[in-house]
Amino acid sequence: MTVLLILFRRIAGMGLLLGILGFFSPPASAEDEADAGIKAAYLHNFTKFVEWPALVNDTIHICVVGSEPIVNKLGEIASRDLKGHALQIWSGLDDPQICQILFISRAEKNLNGLMGQVRGKEVLTVSDAEGFARQGGGIGFYSDGAQIKLEINSTVTQNAHLKINAMLMEIARIAR
Repeated sequence: MTVLLILFRRIAGMGLLLGILGFFSPPASAEDEADAGIKAAYLHNFTKFVEWPALVNDTIHICVVGSEPIVNKLGEIASRDLKGHALQIWSGLDDPQICQILFISRAEKNLNGLMGQVRGKEVLTVSDAEGFARQGGGIGFYSDGAQIKLEINSTVTQNAHLKINAMLMEIARIAR
């Protein structure tokens, strides 16, 4: 009986140590996967709450630079209704003129260069880079605890001739 008690205490002690070291927390890739799903859902839903002045062939193009997990998640939800519009998802950016939504990952080193390519165009720029909306992007993702929230730069979106639905503006923080 004492041998089992000693063994149980050692196992419990090791479990506590491993838990403290973070071995029992979800792996980073699982967290990244969940974040990618949330960001993809936001990008998909932006198509319902943003109006573009002109859509070529009634198709909305979402271009994603620097995040294959988001591209994959968008592919999974692409068939959902988009108010009568077709949806095409592009990984990378060959022609910025084709994008209605351009998501640039915070990991992308050429964020400013990509922003320069679409500045003044009818493109909703979105990123998870720190302070993106305050630095001239359209919509920035930011973390508030365990939640991913939005920050909108209404000056940038207006200059791109985009109309953001009031319901989307209500749930977002406005960049100043």
